[in-house]
Amino acid sequence: MDFHIVLNPAGASGRARLIWEEIEPMFKARGCRYFVHSSTEKLTIGDICRRLTSIGKPVELIVIGGDGTANEAVNGIVDFENTRIGFVPCGTGNDLQRDMNAPTDCKALVERMLDGKVKRVSDIGELTVLDRLKPVSRRFNISCDVGFGAATCAFANNSRIKPLLNYLGIGRAIYLIEAIRVCFTSEPNVVTVVSKDEKRIYKKCLCAIAMNHQHEGGGFRFCPNADFTDGKLDLVIGNGLSHLEFLKLLPLAYLGKHLKLRGIHSSRTTDVFIKSRRPIWVHTDGEVMGMVRKVRIRILPEKLNLLF
Repeated sequence: MDFHIVLNPAGASGRARLIWEEIEPMFKARGCRYFVHSSTEKLTIGDICRRLTSIGKPVELIVIGGDGTANEAVNGIVDFENTRIGFVPCGTGNDLQRDMNAPTDCKALVERMLDGKVKRVSDIGELTVLDRLKPVSRRFNISCDVGFGAATCAFANNSRIKPLLNYLGIGRAIYLIEAIRVCFTSEPNVVTVVSKDEKRIYKKCLCAIAMNHQHEGGGFRFCPNADFTDGKLDLVIGNGLSHLEFLKLLPLAYLGKHLKLRGIHSSRTTDVFIKSRRPIWVHTDGEVMGMVRKVRIRILPEKLNLLF
């Protein structure tokens, strides 16, 4: 069996390369054939996965990196049916595997992958920006945010101290810092949410979150009931909250105990359209797509075949 190892050697402050050096002897000990594919400035993780999954034959990928790397990979895959994939996390958030009961030790995790068998399947979400000349779509593994979460990611990604915090091993702290900042600076928006079952207008909306997984942002359980295998998205809307109320919500959201609070609305759907009066930040798995007004979020018919 051939394994294709996909990594960004500079990813996670170099931890992706170090983890590969740690687990490579496991492949040699098993007698596995493997090929290492490293991204560069001109050759992205998505480019590599696109090429490897375009041959019309079964392929085993093991992607080493953070949630952003995993997002690049899922956006590069062409043939989901023939692709078997494993993720070895080394980022700051690692939310993708947080609610999957996967081993936290990378060697134990890789050990589960070396037989090349599919252990389970996972849903794939897609966000499409509709208010541009040509609709732009991006898949996601974990979540997409309209509003608060996306603004937090946008500011965190541009933070001057993020590289330092990553180097110190406390990179997720930047998201908490920026989340507090956004709590006090964000302005409510008028947002219309249309799903198969209902249409609702939120006149003082601060955030709209659609999730496959329970966790995002380094452990926040904004959708504590999300199930990445149920074929549905969990939605959470924050509406009519003061800045102080929104700040108080964060620690409860980390524990997943915020759904009964005033101004929090939750539902479950397969397809939703969201329109805001003013442009608003959006992201998929922490990858910011800019400020837009109209998006469609849905579950795709394809599934991820997971090796762990």
